[in-house]
Amino acid sequence: MSEKRYCVPLLDDSWKRYFAPDDSSYLLERMGQGRIRQLWRWFESEEGLSGGVTLAQNAPVFDLLLDRLCEELRVSDPESEGDPLSPPALLSGPDWAHVLFGTGLMFGCRWRNHFGQGPFERAQDLNELVRYISQVDWVAEVKKERDAGTGPDYQPLAVTSALLRREPLLALPIDALRKLVAGESSWVQWCHEIPSEARALFFLGGAASGVEIPGLEDGERSICQQAEVSSDP
Repeated sequence: MSEKRYCVPLLDDSWKRYFAPDDSSYLLERMGQGRIRQLWRWFESEEGLSGGVTLAQNAPVFDLLLDRLCEELRVSDPESEGDPLSPPALLSGPDWAHVLFGTGLMFGCRWRNHFGQGPFERAQDLNELVRYISQVDWVAEVKKERDAGTGPDYQPLAVTSALLRREPLLALPIDALRKLVAGESSWVQWCHEIPSEARALFFLGGAASGVEIPGLEDGERSICQQAEVSSDP
């Protein structure tokens, strides 16, 4: 019997709303250039995640789960892929970014669905999401789902691939952030582990789900809120 693939626990089906007609367009509205720029500034800043280091320090088990999701994509001959942003000797093409983005989208949707507020109230932001992630006992949650056999086998790579087929322009913000990550990390790091900077793609997925980016100007913030109200069932 093959070993069960890793899956971040505490997911549900709330992300499937983006497969409804027209709803995938709201993902693009939440990932405009200004929003990507501010997300990266927050992610790299000491007030944010210090390039992903803060997540590893405050939620080491959750950080490891993200790492393991990417390690499942390890390939033996990545050079044959011909992707200049593909790290050598580890991952193939954009799959690692698609896995982390899909995981962030699904996780953000579930968090907002169970712990968030209504579309007309103040949106929770990524700082609050990080605090929540830091407070959960992820070893206990993984064990609970394993023992109960209730953990759904969600595949974030398949989710992102399906969304890209529905709206190919989603590749633009994902690849733009992937390029920033590649520029800030060295190939030496990628040969041994998934660099902390790669976690930015998880938080891009969270922002796409409607979790607010800290430090946005009012005009950019209103775009997200308008999209959330418009897409609310």
